[in-house]
Parts: sequence; C-alpha cells; structure tokens
Amino acid sequence: MADGGGGWRPPRPCEAYRAEWELCRSARHLLHHYYVHGERPACEQWRRDLASCRAWEQRRSNEAQPLKNAFSNSKGTIKGKRTQTGAKSTQAY
Repeated sequence: MADGGGGWRPPRPCEAYRAEWELCRSARHLLHHYYVHGERPACEQWRRDLASCRAWEQRRSNEAQPLKNAFSNSKGTIKGKRTQTGAKSTQAY
C-alpha cells in the first residue's frame, strides 16, 4: 500500500488495531480463549501494532518505515495458527 508520495503505509487504519486490541482485552474473549486454549490471550502484539500505527500517523515519513515489521506480525495473529492433527488441519481462533 502506498500513499500519494509513493511511501510505505500500515496495511490497515489505526482504528482496526484499536478495535482488535480492545476485543482481545474483553472479558468475553478472555473467557473464550482460556476455555479453548487453556491460557490467557496474548494481546501485546495488538497494542504494539496500535502504537506503531499511531507513531506512523504522526510522522508519515520513511523514518517510521522500520515499523513495517511490527505490522507484518499482525497478519498471523488474525488468521490464527494452523495445527496438524493426523491428516486433518484445523484453524485456531
């Protein structure tokens, strides 16, 4: 994704990261994730992505481009992990 100047920009608007972070921190999600996976959800990546997105919005320059790596990690958290069980593959929430 490129803005008018041809530079890099985050793959989503910052509001999407904020919404995902708040959902991850909600009591309903915490209970569901704990019931299914037996552990608390890891919401730290969403917080880092939100902070990086807001930093990029403030600078909108190439100096914020190294933050691109933080955003690439968020793709995996949305799609979930794929695990192999025998011949079947399941997608985790």
